[in-house]
Amino acid sequence: MTLPRCTLSAALALSLAALARGGGDDEPERVAAKVNEAEVQFANGSTVRLGLVQDRIDVLTRFGKLTIPLAEVQRIEFGVHLPPDVEKRVDGAIARLGSSHYPDRDEATRELNALGAQAYPALLRAVKGGDKEIALRSEKVLQALRGRLPEKDLRAKEEDLIATPGFTVVGRITTPTFKAESEYFGTVGLQLTQLRHLRSIKNPGEAVYNVDAGQYGSVHGQWMDSGFQVDASATLLITASGTVDIYPQSPGQYLSTPKGYSQNLLAPGAKVQANQATLRNFSGALFGRVGEGGDVFYVGDRYDGCPGREGRLYLHIVPSPWNNASSGAYQVKVSARN
Repeated sequence: MTLPRCTLSAALALSLAALARGGGDDEPERVAAKVNEAEVQFANGSTVRLGLVQDRIDVLTRFGKLTIPLAEVQRIEFGVHLPPDVEKRVDGAIARLGSSHYPDRDEATRELNALGAQAYPALLRAVKGGDKEIALRSEKVLQALRGRLPEKDLRAKEEDLIATPGFTVVGRITTPTFKAESEYFGTVGLQLTQLRHLRSIKNPGEAVYNVDAGQYGSVHGQWMDSGFQVDASATLLITASGTVDIYPQSPGQYLSTPKGYSQNLLAPGAKVQANQATLRNFSGALFGRVGEGGDVFYVGDRYDGCPGREGRLYLHIVPSPWNNASSGAYQVKVSARN
């Protein structure tokens, strides 16, 4: 999702000014902030450019705790984070929905309605929980919230998505505050509860992939999600090498390079229709797209251009025209610069 280029609102400016602290003489922090510049979108929709001073964040995933250097972060989509006192109120109110006393249930319903969007994710969990009475009453509160609140405010996702050049991490950020530096407000502490999106505005780095033809070049529509996050304003450089056998039943007879077997070459970056009838003319060729719905463009052995769209990079090897599985792989190096 492309972050809106809206100006910093007066309300946000005041809140940042209130958060501002001393530390203007801390030269190492200033250097770090310049290295890790980012564009941050807040809960009210405002966007501001900041320098991230701290050097890492902790993320709790289903496989354990990870520590991620902020210098490696390209983008963060923040899930719903509540202040501890609000989270306690939500959980307590949902628990009281199962009370045997009507006044307790009625009070809990009123409190959840008053908490509004902050209670939405927990109510969704309660509907799927094991207590049927709590689930039934939670669904009624959900219906009331959906009837009076804008859809954009009803955020259900609680996990954070952290995109890095090599892979994307899904989990819960446990670092409660992002320490940052603003040109106008000095050093500030950004609470997770305030944040919606973060996008790095430095070079996102470089990544190398092995695009296997058996997985991503044997059937039309097989696309490899590289996890490499592309910014809408970034220039993307993709280089590819290696060979793919598009008819391994006769080994070595029908070898293709990333340019394609037929050498029916397109100009690098040329856009084509993402359908089998069009792509079959370029068997063995490497194609790319940015985002699941992005335009399909020819990569060949080298692409150097600006896709003009934000999203993850997907790669695809055009299958054999004889409806058989291909073999081999292309080695693909991807980098981006702003």
